Amino acid sequence: MPTYLLKIVTVGAASVGKTSIIIRYSSGTFREHYSPTLGVGFAYKKMALGKDNVNLQIWDLGSQDFLERTRQNYYLGAQGAMFMYDVTSWESFNDVIEWKKEVDRNLDDYRAILVANKVDLAMDRVVSAEEGQRVADQMGIPHVEVSVRLDKNVNDAFGMLAQSIIDAFS
Repeated sequence: MPTYLLKIVTVGAASVGKTSIIIRYSSGTFREHYSPTLGVGFAYKKMALGKDNVNLQIWDLGSQDFLERTRQNYYLGAQGAMFMYDVTSWESFNDVIEWKKEVDRNLDDYRAILVANKVDLAMDRVVSAEEGQRVADQMGIPHVEVSVRLDKNVNDAFGMLAQSIIDAFS
């Protein structure tokens, strides 16, 4: 049974839930308060995908503009990118294309997924599932809707990305 070491980066606008999804996935807990990631965060998680063992290194890249030069160093060696947006924020959704440009500048060959967070906030939702799927289709990547707060589809998002990396590079 093969063991893979995969490095992925999570990117997206401030407050879309990058740190929260990583904490939820790696430790099972939800952090209610928001505090921006200044610089870079890191988590490690072992997972089983079918008959494969996967050791996932998850890098949480701070989203502030002044950190772009710092972020460049952390893309090195990443095989996957998780693009995140908040379904209650058009701005975060529109930023996804700029994040893709940044990742493309720093990585040559990688697999990605588009993650729509905060679907539990139905009353505040502005970005429809169809809009998210349309952009994912344009980017040529899968789209998944999650609620980090409710722990909905969080494991699926990481599993889909890890599987797509294994399928592409093995």
